[in-house]
Amino acid sequence: MYTIIFQTFVFLQLFNQINSRKLGEREFNIFASFFNNWMFIAITIVTFAIQIVIVEFAGRYMRAVPLNMEQNLYCAAIGASCLVYGIFVKFVPARWFAWIKLEETEMEAVEEQQSLKASLRKSTTRRFGGSKRSNTSRRVLEEADDYKAIN
Repeated sequence: MYTIIFQTFVFLQLFNQINSRKLGEREFNIFASFFNNWMFIAITIVTFAIQIVIVEFAGRYMRAVPLNMEQNLYCAAIGASCLVYGIFVKFVPARWFAWIKLEETEMEAVEEQQSLKASLRKSTTRRFGGSKRSNTSRRVLEEADDYKAIN
């Protein structure tokens, strides 16, 4: 039973990946221009294949039991149900959720210092030897600042 739940969960994720291609409020045809992105299709097919291989052959390591074709098809059908669910969700008007307000505030100095970006900067400066930076490290950091300014 746990293997079926695991397989179904992964299939739900994969079909939701397809469903998430069109996020517009009235974009119902998620398969429009589907075959224009070969990399998306390849990654999706490979992920499906790897998932089936994991369940079929890696049972000992993944604590899963092999499923027969019928069980795999049931899992895929339940996973594909999110495609239908996605259509119904697009009929729900966004104004129904207008009452939800998310408070956006500026980060305080302490929060900013603890942020991921700040910690990445610190690790970069540590790697280049702290305040005693070489010309190469200064140039790399200046180029990064220039890149941020452009974007």
